[in-house]
Amino acid sequence: MREKFQTKAFELVAPLLQPDERPITATRALAGSFTAGRAGTTVAMGLRNQAGGALVGALLTSATSKQFVVVTTERVIFLPQTFMGGPGAGVLGQIPRDQVTLAEAKLGVVSLIRIAFGDGGDGISLTFPRIDKKNAQALADALREKPAG
Repeated sequence: MREKFQTKAFELVAPLLQPDERPITATRALAGSFTAGRAGTTVAMGLRNQAGGALVGALLTSATSKQFVVVTTERVIFLPQTFMGGPGAGVLGQIPRDQVTLAEAKLGVVSLIRIAFGDGGDGISLTFPRIDKKNAQALADALREKPAG
């Protein structure tokens, strides 16, 4: 099932990609504030917009916490999650890879990944149930890689 959803996510973001940009991994996650723990995650975060550094967290704050995260060679893209757990159409937000840092990865029964955005203390926490532990690992590995450029 993971490959089916990942392929669908890659298809959805393909029209947005730059000529040299390629998708690395995609997975579903429960998105929450940067300081949220493994339990009780809610969406309350800020993303820095690459054009001027303005906060675009309101866009994701109003969205569902169930999201699909796509990591490419150039950026991290957030998509809505469908009722069946797959990626939905439309982009909730995106941030350039050079502004993204893997702050923490705790893999277990409930896995937690914290991603920091820029130097301003903004970020997001992503939680994954045990069934998605391999997906969490793949996401953490992709974020550890240095972005192209």
